[in-house]
Formats: sequence, structure tokens, C-alpha cells
Amino acid sequence: MLPASDLSPGAMIELVRETVLPDLPAEFSPEADFFEAGLDSMGVMQLVMYLEERFGKKVEPSELSRANFRSGQAMAALVMGQAKGA
Repeated sequence: MLPASDLSPGAMIELVRETVLPDLPAEFSPEADFFEAGLDSMGVMQLVMYLEERFGKKVEPSELSRANFRSGQAMAALVMGQAKGA
């Protein structure tokens, strides 16, 4: 099992910064909207592939919603199995 710190909203922000939004500001908050910062559907698909590989989290079609990828907080909840609409 991965350490809880790997599943934190802050860790999800770093994941997004490393994989799809390298110009995300350093002070990006866990509640801030990734889509407003430039995340698009292709970026979401990259994140899905990474989450499945890194965390062993199978992202179900019902979990592919804007709400689940909107913020670091939402992504952490998704990975921990508390997705909206799941």
C-alpha cells in the first residue's frame, strides 16, 4: 500500500504538474480548478493512465467526470475510492 502522503491533494497537484500542466503555479491550492488552469480532455486521459499505473486505481467510465478531476482534492478522493458519481 502506498503512503497516505502519496494520496494527498498536494501529491495530486504535483502529479498534474509533472504529467500535464508543467506551468501550474507553485502556490496552486488543493481546491483550485485544474480546468481553469488549462487541463483538457486529453490531459484527463493522461492522468487516468497514470493513476491506473501508479496507484492500481481502475478508473471506471462512471468516474470520468469533470468533478473527479477538477482539483487536487477531488483527485485524491477519486484515488481513495470516494469518487463523485461512482
